Amino acid sequence: MRSVNKHVLLYAALAVAAALAFYGLSSRLDAEKGGRTAAFVADSREIASLAYQSGRTAADVWSAVNAAGVMGAAVSEFTGDEIAMYSPLGLRFGTASSFGEKPDGSAPRAVLAWGKGFPYAERLRAYLEHKLPNVSFTETADGGVRVFLPGTVEEFKSSSFVPDFAALEFCRANGVNALFRPGPCTPSSGADTAEAIDWLTSEYPQIRNIIPAGAILAGYPDVRPLASVMRGKGITLSQVEFVRQIGVPALSRALGGLVIPMHSLTKEEIISRNISRPTITDRYVRAVHERSIRLVMVHPYDLQMGGRLDVFLADLGGYKKALEARGYALGWPEPLPSWPAPLAGAFACGICIVFTLWSYASRMNGSDKLPVPATSALLLFAASAALGGALWYSSAAARLLGGVCGALVATEAALCALESSRERVRGAVSSLLIVAAGGLSVASFYGTSAAALRLTPFSGVKLTLLLPLVLIFVHDMKRRVHPEGFVEVMRRSPLWTELALLGVVMLGALVMALRSGNVSNVPGWEVAFRDFIENLLVVRPRTKEFMIGYPALVLYWFTVRKGLIPYYREVLRLAAALAFCSAVNTFCHFHTPLYLSVIRTLNGWWLGLLIGAVCAAALGLLLPRLRRAAGIRL
Repeated sequence: MRSVNKHVLLYAALAVAAALAFYGLSSRLDAEKGGRTAAFVADSREIASLAYQSGRTAADVWSAVNAAGVMGAAVSEFTGDEIAMYSPLGLRFGTASSFGEKPDGSAPRAVLAWGKGFPYAERLRAYLEHKLPNVSFTETADGGVRVFLPGTVEEFKSSSFVPDFAALEFCRANGVNALFRPGPCTPSSGADTAEAIDWLTSEYPQIRNIIPAGAILAGYPDVRPLASVMRGKGITLSQVEFVRQIGVPALSRALGGLVIPMHSLTKEEIISRNISRPTITDRYVRAVHERSIRLVMVHPYDLQMGGRLDVFLADLGGYKKALEARGYALGWPEPLPSWPAPLAGAFACGICIVFTLWSYASRMNGSDKLPVPATSALLLFAASAALGGALWYSSAAARLLGGVCGALVATEAALCALESSRERVRGAVSSLLIVAAGGLSVASFYGTSAAALRLTPFSGVKLTLLLPLVLIFVHDMKRRVHPEGFVEVMRRSPLWTELALLGVVMLGALVMALRSGNVSNVPGWEVAFRDFIENLLVVRPRTKEFMIGYPALVLYWFTVRKGLIPYYREVLRLAAALAFCSAVNTFCHFHTPLYLSVIRTLNGWWLGLLIGAVCAAALGLLLPRLRRAAGIRL
């Protein structure tokens, strides 16, 4: 065979890429099948509060919530402000002069004090000696102790330095998994913090997890000592999604696989957005099911006055039932198994990049209808293998070309669909298969365990969303898909309609890029609409696919067949391209189970095409009436 059809060669290459991608995804798929255990976590202070309100013991409350799926209790450190405000554990905090000591001038020294018979005296003293350099202790005449802290009152007001020993003792006595929440403390270095936590976890081995509190990681910037302690004892770290804490990403990377993602709703968010209990249930279930969250911090409903324990237990029962219905078991979760970037995935990405780039170039120079010599086909496969090896060997090349791979695949899929106005079914199916091959290739190589834990974010998301629009626009100007070329458009005066449509497209692309991966920028009405669609289809397709991209594709086919608006079809072409950009981008959400990404892509495809067909049919019925009413020809 001396030559081969260009389309046959392209589809054969992408089929090879898909096969390699599936092989490279085996470790990830095994991990996703096995990691079906999740847990709820409650704050130890809220357990005590519910005990006070219900007239039951804290142990009884724990037994009730534990049966409903709460597998651990978060234990915090007290700050100077908290100690001064309500004296937890019987401690007092203030200036040296407030305890009868000689004033320290304009920068009063912070002092912690406890009285005779303080039950945690030895443990707190040992902890402070590990955590705080230059701390000193003085016994008072009545048998109490004054602790002269190494800093001013102002510094220690916001510093966390006293563990809630009562909560830790409760966890020990009742066999509760403890999640310790160390907060930032100005005088404590990374080594001091690690030494204190090493001592504390030896005293209380039920501490199985660390949840950093505050805006800055305790011991920052030197995270290595704490990471060493946690690795040595197998203590996991909970990184709360959508919460940015300085130093926590660095600690997560240092720990590698000892990270368990956590989801939490704050009281302020629930109150400000008036989030209902069913909505909270949906959010928790989606976090576990769609984003591989394995620890969920739960709270008694903040908008409930009275009867809070009964309502909390009812809510926990609803969370548990919803998760078990999706195949999850409630128990203490294990960290995600580790898997590296596979060589097969690198070769798959190499094939996708080389062949889609070659296809785009052949379109640009007008050789896309010509047969491909066999030697050229062999050279393309050789270049794909070489590029795949470079991606696997060089992390810099992998970072640079990840977004390029997704963008080129989305561009090829979009152009394949847009060119199929005469063979619409073939075009729709072929473009979907191109998306699947490219998306699986990206997921195979870039979707490592570190990426699934968001330790190494994929840097090509924005490029995947925006570059295809530029490439398609340049292609359309060069190939005169638009009635005018780029030079002709630039020489004449712009039309107001063109400027308005261009502004809409640019604004839409900007909003799409800014909102990608940012739930805080989604308005409430859209969240409600998304929830409705998800309840209807089980897995919600992405809005830009089924509401914008695929309907625009069908409308573009309609306008081409009817010879309508030739000067404004470019807007429909670019809008249609959004569907394929979004579909490829779906596979870049490596924290989402792969089968959900596949179902989401399929749902967006068929539902979007159906909506587009309905719109085209309606437009076909209305078009003659509009023409007669307007007295014009569209």
